[in-house]
Amino acid sequence: MPTEAIESLIKKLSPLMEEDSEIFRELAVFFGDNSKVQTHRDDLSKFLGRKRLYQVLRFTGESYKDCVYQLVDDHPESMEALGMLRYYTSPSKKIDWEQIEHAEIALGKELTTNAYGWMPDAWTAFEGTEDSSEKSPSLVAILAFDYGD
Repeated sequence: MPTEAIESLIKKLSPLMEEDSEIFRELAVFFGDNSKVQTHRDDLSKFLGRKRLYQVLRFTGESYKDCVYQLVDDHPESMEALGMLRYYTSPSKKIDWEQIEHAEIALGKELTTNAYGWMPDAWTAFEGTEDSSEKSPSLVAILAFDYGD
């Protein structure tokens, strides 16, 4: 979906969200047209539910799996999230799909001991660029929390 259409949908679903906020920018990236795994608009509407607080976490590591372990170990509050969208970025033009699969399996195994029910729970991936200064795999996790009444 083109960036303009995604930004318009975010504004429609969450009219009070600041366009220059980190969460707005990251949602536009996640649902943007450069994603290598198809994302779904329905996930956006679920994510932007009523009475939500948002957090963006960024990780780089030796592998995507390393990034997942940083998420689980360093941010246990993420297990309390209502929804999690995450994207992996390759340090090069070639995405290592097998390594992303290992990371997602590791995430699932780490969470079996926790009661979690993220809705939505979605991921995608992006190619790096040849001129990127980032030489390590990275993970961005976008979390939605309930802020109550």
